Amino acid sequence: MKKLISLLAPVLLIVGTTGLTTSCDRYEVELYYTGKADVSVDIDWESRFGERPSGMTIMLAKDGDAITFTDITNDVDHYDLKLEPGEYKMIIFNHTFSEFGSMHFFQTKSFNDVCASAMQLQRTTEDWDVNVSYMREPEAIGCAVDTFTVLPEMTDGDFRFVNWKDKIEGNHESLRLREVVEPMTTEFYIRVKVIGFKYMAGVVGNISGMADGFLLSQAWRRSQAGYHFLDSWSAASAPDESTEEKSVGYITTKISTFGLPHGREEQSQRLPGNNALSLCFTLIDDTKHVFRYLVGDKITYRNVEVTKYNKHDVTLQLELELDAFYSDDEVPNLPYAQPSGTGAFDAEVEPWGDEEGVDVPM
Repeated sequence: MKKLISLLAPVLLIVGTTGLTTSCDRYEVELYYTGKADVSVDIDWESRFGERPSGMTIMLAKDGDAITFTDITNDVDHYDLKLEPGEYKMIIFNHTFSEFGSMHFFQTKSFNDVCASAMQLQRTTEDWDVNVSYMREPEAIGCAVDTFTVLPEMTDGDFRFVNWKDKIEGNHESLRLREVVEPMTTEFYIRVKVIGFKYMAGVVGNISGMADGFLLSQAWRRSQAGYHFLDSWSAASAPDESTEEKSVGYITTKISTFGLPHGREEQSQRLPGNNALSLCFTLIDDTKHVFRYLVGDKITYRNVEVTKYNKHDVTLQLELELDAFYSDDEVPNLPYAQPSGTGAFDAEVEPWGDEEGVDVPM
């Protein structure tokens, strides 16, 4: 049986080949046209965002609000698309929705409503900040947003096959876009003058009224607000301002934040009660002293004066200086303290006259 199959195989091959050549018609090579336009997108990360990511997400909404296309890629400098005629809205941002550990994303199928919101910081509160919930400081996130139109004449023609010899009419130049990625977070610098500085052993605090997120397609901050925990302070004494009666120093901190809520972008929109700064000092005798300040109208943009506001100013750096707006009677004034466990004490002796008893506090 095996020998018979071996003898028949060449004969069958010849018959099959002959049949194919005689029964099939030959056609000219054809080209395939999709009816789509070439859209080329160049992305600039360095100019404004300041860092080139390892990956990015690109989303498109066609002829409306619904996101119809989403792609994730490691090619962050350039992206090519083939698109049908229509009006497109585009969002580009670094990384993916799932790669951010400090924020959630909501309404991800809507161009207008897609937003980021801060996750909660897990921390056990104390007596001075009881019942306060804190937001996590956001990671760096940047967005490029654009709207563009693909016209019918930009495409390679209707959906069809054409002979490769045929001349293709029309203009088929690609649409080229250049997108600059804007940062969606900013930094907030806080500086506080402290009297009785030498009695301070440590300090923590919080600031209320900060935006809890932002809208990816609009740059505006969310109007919802929350607290940031302030636990990383630098401290320095100020010998030139100190006297025998007082020890003067400064504490400073910097946090990453989404900024101020929508509706408080301009200085004239801010009221004292919009933001509260709380400071809890631990002294060298282990006692705690809390100071609270309403500072909503004292927060300014850092190193810049905004005369004509635009929406991208929401990510300008912020600044609060307690010594700039408060007198020495208003800044934190720490009471005298001795290191705990020393057994030392001070006594103030008031002057007395004849037959007058005077208490000596200890």
